[in-house]
Amino acid sequence: MALFQQQNRNTLSLKNILAMRLFYMAKLIGGDSYSHRVGWKSPQTQEARFNALLAAGDLKGKSILDLGCGLGCLYGYLKEKGWKGDYTGIDVLDMMVAGAQKRFPGAAFEKRNILLDPPRRQWDYILISGIFNHRVKDNWAWIDETIRLCFKLSRVGVAFNLLVSEEDESDGTFFYAQKSDLEKKAVLWTGGKYKIVSGYLPDDMTAYLYH
Repeated sequence: MALFQQQNRNTLSLKNILAMRLFYMAKLIGGDSYSHRVGWKSPQTQEARFNALLAAGDLKGKSILDLGCGLGCLYGYLKEKGWKGDYTGIDVLDMMVAGAQKRFPGAAFEKRNILLDPPRRQWDYILISGIFNHRVKDNWAWIDETIRLCFKLSRVGVAFNLLVSEEDESDGTFFYAQKSDLEKKAVLWTGGKYKIVSGYLPDDMTAYLYH
């Protein structure tokens, strides 16, 4: 299908995926809660990010792709809130998918690198929490490639979060973006149909991109 054809630029390398695997292996072993096991400081900060993502629109009865689903924490949170709809969780790490399937055997989870193997369907909304915080060789190239594909795979819109800093605060492990850079990208992705929110946490922002 022409809609999903694209040229892979290898912005997420095998080395990057291995680094993520090692990062989460340590978290899975030492984490005392599901939020810690997927890299967040606390359940409260994880839920603050979830609440920001879920404000993208009216999700009732909609289809959702949770990209970088981890252990299925967003799915569990949606169900706690009484949400009903068509959910799919995708993660590049098999150990995360296995953990999510064990927690929620009735939900659809799959291991997939969408840049190498794009799905052959669409969802109303694609929600992405935390995956872009990992430092790679060129974070904006990775984000750009992923978001452009997700925009094609979505009917209504895409929402994702980023660590934020007003200065170049990126280190060897995590990537911090500047809001001004995100705004420039959002204009290119959507033609101006976007919104960026912050303030719910001191070091985070969420972008809503709409068709």
